[in-house]
Amino acid sequence: MGGSLRCKWVNAMKEQKLFGTEIAEQVSHTAELHLVVPFTTPELTRAALNTANRMGAGLNATLRLIRVQVVPYPMDLDQSPVYLEFLKEQLAQFISELPTTSQICLARDFDKGLMGTLTRDSVVVLATRKRLWKTRTERLAASLRHAGHNVILVEQNKEAENA
Repeated sequence: MGGSLRCKWVNAMKEQKLFGTEIAEQVSHTAELHLVVPFTTPELTRAALNTANRMGAGLNATLRLIRVQVVPYPMDLDQSPVYLEFLKEQLAQFISELPTTSQICLARDFDKGLMGTLTRDSVVVLATRKRLWKTRTERLAASLRHAGHNVILVEQNKEAENA
């Protein structure tokens, strides 16, 4: 991952901090489809990324891969409990066919941190495992929809994960 680590305040309440690094070339045209894939687990993130690649194929689409790292209250928001270099390497493992940017967001709350990075026209792509009960990802999708965001939820079966 080339480039330096850039830091930007997302809001004045110091609830979260955003670090961005460019993974793919800059898009020279205006994207009509803005896809966002939040990092959940490596397997589910890969499944969501594959779905986003299929959705954006042939369209004027861009993709943002977002890693929200929760910082507990005793720590300053500038301090990540996980090394930033590790988080950057974790995101670099995911390769997309679409023009992609990667962002690391340090926040006190995962859901609020993610929502702070979304724009009105973002389409959030999440993958979840099929369970009898609602998973954390399904609750996140419901929360995002309730806040007015567009969400696509992809169910993963055990067979699909192992394939």
